[in-house]
Amino acid sequence: MPGKASRQPPGPQPVSRTAAAADQRRRILEATADLVAEQGYQGTTIEQVVRRAKVGYATFYKNFEDKHQCYLELLDAAYGVTFHRVQRAYGREQEWPDQVAAGLGALFENIVAHPNIGRACLVEALTAGPEAVARHEALLKKFTPLLKPGRELNPRRAELPDTLEDTLTGGVLWVINQRLIADEAAALKGLLPETIEFVLRPYVGEQKAAREAELAASN
Repeated sequence: MPGKASRQPPGPQPVSRTAAAADQRRRILEATADLVAEQGYQGTTIEQVVRRAKVGYATFYKNFEDKHQCYLELLDAAYGVTFHRVQRAYGREQEWPDQVAAGLGALFENIVAHPNIGRACLVEALTAGPEAVARHEALLKKFTPLLKPGRELNPRRAELPDTLEDTLTGGVLWVINQRLIADEAAALKGLLPETIEFVLRPYVGEQKAAREAELAASN
């Protein structure tokens, strides 16, 4: 209506019910990530989550059946965002070694920016029961198609073990977890060049892998 805006009281506009519900859900997931990172999955309770998120028990149970479902949805959300960012960075490059370097860079950058989520998911998933472990392992498997094209660059590709991609992914995860456990996520930035070299070497050889690592170090 003409003139309606001028009659509105000053201050923030009302938040829609949908937006408020989404904000409450976000706060619950963020609180879960922070608490699990601080004290582990087993040591985190719903009471602590609702207090940290500043919501009521009714709001928590409206969104999640229990702590376990809340944690699983945190895993799904965090892993989904992380893999999307890795895949997007990977896809921006043309040459496969550059794609791998960009993907690893995006992975490390995301963890450095959100170390609490990294620790809550990558480290604590293994303590949260079989379903959490299964989802964690499913994420790791998603990286295999990003690495397998490198086999075509190795003239002795037939000699590469079938488990190579799983081994390399596990190695990268070990590097990340060690830094998260030590509360040194920021150190991952300095470890990126050698991690890139570690992943590329079986496919392109020592010299080419080292050159890609040097490029990463200079950026």
